[in-house]
Amino acid sequence: MNSRFNTFIIVLLAAVLLGTSAVCLRLLPAAAQSQSPSLSPAAEEVLTAAESVFKSMKAKDYPALWQGLTLETQQEILASVRKAEKKAGREYTVEQLTQDFASGGPQAQAYWDAYLFVFNPDMVLEDSKWSMGAIEKNVAAVIVQYKKSDKPAIIILKKEGGAWKLGLDETFGARKWIP
Repeated sequence: MNSRFNTFIIVLLAAVLLGTSAVCLRLLPAAAQSQSPSLSPAAEEVLTAAESVFKSMKAKDYPALWQGLTLETQQEILASVRKAEKKAGREYTVEQLTQDFASGGPQAQAYWDAYLFVFNPDMVLEDSKWSMGAIEKNVAAVIVQYKKSDKPAIIILKKEGGAWKLGLDETFGARKWIP
């Protein structure tokens, strides 16, 4: 099997584990909500960071997307890709994959193209309502209510290196609890 196929399978399985909460998300652009005078500067910063990740997905700007993710999410992605590649008889160091994902290289393209095959960021950017959850010193929550969903999703962001980063793994990482 080729490398792109293996990466596709990993992403497809991860997307299935995300469940309907991730697939059903749709958001109104954060910028539209951030024009509300009741939002604090911290809330605006969190909303802008979350929105920028989904916009980077849509634009297929994989280096910007990678930069907008938490270290925990990045490490989880790298570990999954390394494991799949090893099963396929190819070995990459963490450093090689880190550089590839940071630059939008072939492994990153294969991973994110497969991810976007099952997750449409337009859904996230158009048909849901955003509201701010709690903002702590280094952790924030954005509550996302899709127009056809009964329950909201809560997107977790963490402040790392002075910038808010979106935690895909922290938000949708249910696979950690699956035996």
